Amino acid sequence: MTTSPITADNRAEGHWKVIAQSATLDAGRPLLPITLGSDRYVLFRDEEGGLGLIGRNCPHRGADLCFGRLEDNGLRCPFHGWHFDRTGQCVEQPAEPEGSKMYTQIKVPMVPVKEENGVISAWCETQGDNT
Repeated sequence: MTTSPITADNRAEGHWKVIAQSATLDAGRPLLPITLGSDRYVLFRDEEGGLGLIGRNCPHRGADLCFGRLEDNGLRCPFHGWHFDRTGQCVEQPAEPEGSKMYTQIKVPMVPVKEENGVISAWCETQGDNT
């Protein structure tokens, strides 16, 4: 079971929303497009069994990560090969010079997820008036 770090102490207001059945990720192509409100994400399971729900478009050229490759414990963009882990952090940029750390500054949005009893849920923050 994979559970996000949402606690009463972090003061996030929201709710868990069912987004998929666990068995869906056992299919031949275990990448699932998810839309929450107007935001687009891709759901995947990494090699350690952890779930990732990250922004669907690569920040480099906007390529759809639903067409990416699951490899090296993350998701690789199909266009230029940028590699993202389940937290949305870029962990590799193949075309950068050796020793470059530019990738450490690149991250796509991530939504916490949990898996219980064959059901995958995403944490949806409540949108309220802060005035």
